[in-house]
Amino acid sequence: MRRVLVTGCEQEISSFNPLASQYADFTILRGPDVFKAHAGADSCIHGFLDVLGRRPDLELVPAYAASACSAGPLSADGFDRIRHELLEAVRENAQDLSAVYVSLHGAMGALNEADPEGALLEGVRGIVGPDVPIVISLDLHGVVTARMLRNCDAAAVFHTYPHNDFTGTGRRAARLLARILDDGARPVMARIFMPALVRGPELFTATGLYGRIIDRAKAMEESGEALSAAVLIGNPFTDAPELGSQALVVTDGDEEGARKLADELAAMFWRHHEAMVAELDEPDAAIADAMARPGPLTFTDAADAPSSGASGDSNSILAKLVAAGYAGEALIPIVDAPAAGQAHQAGPGARLTLAIGGTIDPARFPPITIEVEVERLGDGEFIYEVSGMPAHAGPTAVLRHRNIRIVVLSRAVFLMDRAVFLAHGLDPKEAHITVVKSPGAVWRYFTFTRKNYVPDIPGATSANLKRLGHTICPRPMFPLDPDVRFEPRVEVFARWKGAAA
Repeated sequence: MRRVLVTGCEQEISSFNPLASQYADFTILRGPDVFKAHAGADSCIHGFLDVLGRRPDLELVPAYAASACSAGPLSADGFDRIRHELLEAVRENAQDLSAVYVSLHGAMGALNEADPEGALLEGVRGIVGPDVPIVISLDLHGVVTARMLRNCDAAAVFHTYPHNDFTGTGRRAARLLARILDDGARPVMARIFMPALVRGPELFTATGLYGRIIDRAKAMEESGEALSAAVLIGNPFTDAPELGSQALVVTDGDEEGARKLADELAAMFWRHHEAMVAELDEPDAAIADAMARPGPLTFTDAADAPSSGASGDSNSILAKLVAAGYAGEALIPIVDAPAAGQAHQAGPGARLTLAIGGTIDPARFPPITIEVEVERLGDGEFIYEVSGMPAHAGPTAVLRHRNIRIVVLSRAVFLMDRAVFLAHGLDPKEAHITVVKSPGAVWRYFTFTRKNYVPDIPGATSANLKRLGHTICPRPMFPLDPDVRFEPRVEVFARWKGAAA
């Protein structure tokens, strides 16, 4: 029976978040708990198990999985510990392996390692040897590196944004691995780097220009032209040496075909890249317009999206609503552990004067002092709509200022759906304004909104990329620099015997 090892490590970071993430921020799963936790989740590992988990000729070996909410760069101690644990788990299960599957995000960052995924794959390759195929799955926001591609055989990449193909991508990774194991496929990967960081509504794959490019990538897979095809747009907030956008195509032994298809996708992308920028609203004008409209309305605070690596403690919209004398009903999530702690100490019904926001990133978000009533307390445990996985936000509280309800959390968690509100008895459909700290959540979970505003406000994940201060990524880079030119250069990676790597 052939043995396939399953492992993973997933986190997306913003280099501009001043708070480093730690080992304690990760959910660590070992052995059978890996498969048990993902059995009911919308995840790549779940999808991988769907395809290969029932085959009687394969033994899937769960080794280790680490995952955390997006945040600031991982501490050196945290990364060293996770790398050691993951590689030890691989080493303990490395005997007689036929293949390895690694579930990654692709946009990690650590204070002592600019390419954590590359380091992990290099370590796995060093243990299992040169002949065991390694297939990986990646978020389309992944920052793919040459080191990653040198140490794996093939990759399956998300095809949707906002993401709704976690499980589907895992299935594609499994089918990709099956092609190697069952049919003797010899993957050749062609990569073209494009100097562009893109944001905005044209990235929504259901409606935008980027979606039409991804449609072509999907057609390449479905027609058999490619084993896998994608255009990765990177995570603009992970300031790293190979940050940018990339066309990535995997073919079965066909280097010329891989080059041609990657060039086709890159040309499509570059033709439209200047349209892929965020449309941002002037904040005060947006507030004034919203106050004159009936709800429900949403404000997308993409600049402080924990799902993209921000700190979550922005009070910018709250401060503007208070300054404008807003009297309507609003829902706003803010990461503020001290405020949550004081609310728990005081208890429901207590009236307090608290400094709200800016506990992590006060340079961007000066705390605002307001009077609040403690309406509700919580433990921060709830289930995400987007994935079915648990959230661990620590002690939480609903604080009411006038008719503004502030859900304060002790830790940043994904705010990509309505779960943080529903878990606290709050229904965004009944509010006039809901602040959504995710760039894409409105279009999936807040479809009832009559109007969505995207204010140009500070944050570690601001779509106004020139606000951030990149110092590491390649330059010149669109839109950070003027008149950026693109000359396609194809890099080819192939590990099968006889191939030119």
